[in-house]
Amino acid sequence: MKQITVFGSSRCKEGDSEYEFAESVGSLIGKYGHNVATGGYQGTMEAVSKGAAKQGVTVTGITVPTLFSDKASKGFERTPNSYVNNEIKADSLSNRIHYLLNESKAFIVLPGKIGTLTELFVAWNSNYLYSINKEYDLIPIYLKKDFWKEIIDNLPKNMELNKKFINYFESIEDLEEVISKLN
Repeated sequence: MKQITVFGSSRCKEGDSEYEFAESVGSLIGKYGHNVATGGYQGTMEAVSKGAAKQGVTVTGITVPTLFSDKASKGFERTPNSYVNNEIKADSLSNRIHYLLNESKAFIVLPGKIGTLTELFVAWNSNYLYSINKEYDLIPIYLKKDFWKEIIDNLPKNMELNKKFINYFESIEDLEEVISKLN
């Protein structure tokens, strides 16, 4: 069964507005019976997982234990957050992203850093390639507007980044309208 994948920062903490918003996103996804997938660690991933788990859906965390095995002292988790009820251990970051793309019916991209930007670009490029091949369905991408619009608008125009593959949402209500229509 396909899920909705959420990308976002690993750096926000419980009590932060970013964390609380991400938790409400997870809850909303679960409310409509959609399973959720994230990278499985802390920050946005934990918040989304927490919200979805409260709704009783499958919460998949795609972890890369070998990548973070010696990073605990630098604030990186080595084990999935406690709300993940389906851990899939990938052997590389590329395989993690591949799984998240391959098993998704939509992407929600919350504020993040370089890792989130990488995930967004891979999803965006995949849709570009899918549109050429026409063998795959496009996977809708929804970006939190107040964070992403300026970044996207300032990318070089000669990169052939077709903006028809991305959509923006401004509030949890906007996002609910989208999620309620996904099947």
